Amino acid sequence: MKKSLLALVLPSLFASTVGAVEVYNNDGQAVDLYGRAYAGHDFSGEGKNANYGNDSYIRLGAKLKSDISDSLSAFARYELQYDLKDSETSPTTKTRLAYIGLDSDVGAFSFGRQYNALTIASDLTDVAYTNAYGGNLGNTSRDNSTLKYSNKFAGLQLDASYRLDDNQSDVESDAEYSLAATYKLDFGLMLAAGFSAKSPTDDYDASLFLVGASYKTGPMRVAATFAQGAEFEDQNTDHTAYELSAEYKITKQLRAQVLYNVQELEDTTTSITTDAVDDLVFGVRYDFNKSLRTVAEYRINGVEGKDDDFHLAARYSF
Repeated sequence: MKKSLLALVLPSLFASTVGAVEVYNNDGQAVDLYGRAYAGHDFSGEGKNANYGNDSYIRLGAKLKSDISDSLSAFARYELQYDLKDSETSPTTKTRLAYIGLDSDVGAFSFGRQYNALTIASDLTDVAYTNAYGGNLGNTSRDNSTLKYSNKFAGLQLDASYRLDDNQSDVESDAEYSLAATYKLDFGLMLAAGFSAKSPTDDYDASLFLVGASYKTGPMRVAATFAQGAEFEDQNTDHTAYELSAEYKITKQLRAQVLYNVQELEDTTTSITTDAVDDLVFGVRYDFNKSLRTVAEYRINGVEGKDDDFHLAARYSF
């Protein structure tokens, strides 16, 4: 792949790091550093929910790229997060991303802890301003021991991933494969679809199907995703989920958003259904500049027995 085409694929692999600081770039070797400080607090009613209280973290990451030839380059990424929810004396440290790969004229290949293929589809509606809401379609996030292929053809992006089995048990397995595609049209419409399958134990197979679309015109963006899972969340439990979002950019610095997230679980042995998620979220975001923003979201919780809550946060990124 010529360098102009490499530039199409690598940004998708390093998504969400726009604004990273380039600390070294010489003779085909480049190192970028990025980070985020998030200070949030969740306010809820008398029946305090799982998000209640402090929600703060520090995130640091590095992106590395090395040209091997005009048609081949190596890349790597590492991202670490310090969760400060409990106290400053007992923070929780976790590695979010750690992978290496090669980018060639037939696409990018990577291995390590990274996002699986379905992420490019679920990201259409995983757009909450704060750290508290969304992401209810199924397991479409990061995982260890993941092989991934990604390529772009004009407006089409194709991703495929395979999660290797790390389980020591002879009757359980972590293995999972995922396929996803997005297609972006010139007038602001993007379409997405994905599929994932796994066999957690010898007793059953699980699968997840996901479709979505987004449309952006002027200051307005709307998006919708739908997921259908067969025992994907747990054995003997099917789920149906959908997420809707609508955002309006009021000024250069101020924007507002409405989200609606639903997840319904069905016990396949009794056919009884329960609402696991039923969120209507109203959010406001104010950008002081490209690095600093303040965000606020209020959730009307439609799940029986759950209180509404309000999340307020400041975020600084570089």
